[in-house]
Amino acid sequence: MDLEYELKQAGVMINNCFYTHFSEMSEMDNSTDLEGFLMGKLISNGTSSQMHYLENFNRVLSALLKGKLSAEVFQFYVEAQFFMERKDAQQLLNQITHLNAFNEGSLNQRITFPDTDKTPKVNVIITTYNRERYLEQVIDSILQQDYPNIELIVIDDNSKDGTHTLMKRKYADASNVIYMRNDKNEGPGTNRLKAFVTHGDGEYILFLDDDDYLVDTNYISRAVAFHEKNPQVSFVAANVFMEKTGACELALSDLKLSNVVKKYDYFINFEKQGYPKPASTLTTVFKRKALIEMDIFNMKMVNDSAIYLRSLLVGDAGFIDTTAGVYRIHGNNITFNLKSDFIIENLREKLMIKNMAVNRFNYDAKAVEAWFGSSVYVTIMYYLKYSAKNKSDYNAMLNWTKENCPTIYNKLKYDAMKFFVMRGLSRLRKFGRSTIVQKS
Repeated sequence: MDLEYELKQAGVMINNCFYTHFSEMSEMDNSTDLEGFLMGKLISNGTSSQMHYLENFNRVLSALLKGKLSAEVFQFYVEAQFFMERKDAQQLLNQITHLNAFNEGSLNQRITFPDTDKTPKVNVIITTYNRERYLEQVIDSILQQDYPNIELIVIDDNSKDGTHTLMKRKYADASNVIYMRNDKNEGPGTNRLKAFVTHGDGEYILFLDDDDYLVDTNYISRAVAFHEKNPQVSFVAANVFMEKTGACELALSDLKLSNVVKKYDYFINFEKQGYPKPASTLTTVFKRKALIEMDIFNMKMVNDSAIYLRSLLVGDAGFIDTTAGVYRIHGNNITFNLKSDFIIENLREKLMIKNMAVNRFNYDAKAVEAWFGSSVYVTIMYYLKYSAKNKSDYNAMLNWTKENCPTIYNKLKYDAMKFFVMRGLSRLRKFGRSTIVQKS
């Protein structure tokens, strides 16, 4: 059965469930009982292909009841995930807000800034290449923000599709949109720095990829307000939906981090359990002063892990426990199409960060060395599993590790070899099964 049809039917089922059982649900005073009751009703009526999406809905409802996403974002979710008409989404939201388990105070209060010369400027930098079909959505998601002082910089890496035409047709007259176009392809990491150096004069900076977008129109206002209240932070980030385009799925991704995380703790434990990296830099508003202090001008490529780690040398990390954007996962994501030269450059950047942490910022040398070894291992194994194409890629990674991070060389070599052997055996088994099926 067609997935879109199944999802539409799931949306109808959710609305009918609230309509039919509203009196029972309205008597429940806590969200846990409400969620359990609702899930029981949906499971009993849903199909197996709908079940995962209904479970996701229950998680989103829980986030709404706890004030972890706005009414605006909830409505976006049910419209996008279940192809729900706006009037039906509004009706559903209205019913939810009249339940006893719903706390009116849990809805995020909108933060407003005056439209004056004293309102801090925010630069939003979008790098793009051949993504016309996504670019308009991300640009509009920024222009729809209610923060009054945003300047948007789009840097086009010599796209061959209709990107240039789109920018001229729709945004040429927008006073707060700057369009830059390269004569040759230079890569997103280089382009972020290029746009920042040329036009990044605001007090705050947001780096966006061309296939992600914001869904909370009050988010930049909230992020700036957080910065103003917590001047010790280098950046502020939030939760997102992961949009799995192949599965037509929007799934909540919750960082589960404190409002403020100390810079040293986050740096040393970066990407370990309890210290996750935000999805790209989609929701991350950086303080420009922190970017300067962590020496952004001498970065060869401004990529997300490097910019987070450098920022954690000069300031704490801030988090707003709300869902603010959508991060797309699809076969064209850069993380699945990496080249060995890019990885080597990334590793050199981490080596530089290691030296900065110890020599300039007096981080504990032993702890930093352990962090570096772990980071190199994770980076290389991820590359070998998902992007490496041949033996030369494998050798390039091992040679770099042997020279620059010898403490993990033997473990990396063994684990990488074991992975390739197991993958080869798996492919042989699949080939054998397909051969048997063809013969029979």
